[in-house]
Amino acid sequence: MNTGFLKLHRNLLSMPGIVDLYSVEGATGLGLYVSINLYLSHCEGGWGVYTGTQMTVLAVEGHRHRSDVKRVITDYGLFVVDDKEKRFTSHWMQQQFNKTASKLRHSCATPARTNNPRAEELELEIEKENKEKGAKVPDMIGPSAYERVTRAGLRQGGHGEPVPWWAPPQHDVYTVWSLVADAWVAPSQIDAKAERDKHQTMKPQDFMMKTAWELLPEDEHNKIQDYAKRI
Repeated sequence: MNTGFLKLHRNLLSMPGIVDLYSVEGATGLGLYVSINLYLSHCEGGWGVYTGTQMTVLAVEGHRHRSDVKRVITDYGLFVVDDKEKRFTSHWMQQQFNKTASKLRHSCATPARTNNPRAEELELEIEKENKEKGAKVPDMIGPSAYERVTRAGLRQGGHGEPVPWWAPPQHDVYTVWSLVADAWVAPSQIDAKAERDKHQTMKPQDFMMKTAWELLPEDEHNKIQDYAKRI
């Protein structure tokens, strides 16, 4: 690891787990597997952050969906996930680090995170908050071409309604964001009073795109936004 190289087995395609991965995911899945391991190689002890936001970063970098990243990590026995500690590693990385896949808590210092030393801490805090209030960060966040971000950084739907930063892109101009349902719905389903009451229970940073920028490098956020505009 200190030399800056990773040892790749010449018989990789015949190794357990990789056989299944390659037969199902093809060459792109194999490339995604290598990409994920490159991320882990920059993490202390080979243990990376296992959160929705980090999965999104890996997906954007690999030009895949977050569900593809999670599937490669969980379905083929190639990685070890510690759900309690929100960390994961791979058997390949543990061989590189000459350690067993123990459930130790390690901090990750990838190049993508060096521009915000508190990125991991903020990410875990918001993931915890979203879990407590039932919010789920989707595979792709907005805003889309139907939405706008004000000069103050607030995200708004096509009808001017407040939209939390973690919401998926608005795909239909005839839908509005419901804070109560935490989803895009038809205007007829909106209860104005319930929406106002829900809004009062939320924090201002829930609607600030800056919150997402604190968790993801700006260039990665721009990729997500550009992708949403092409929908």
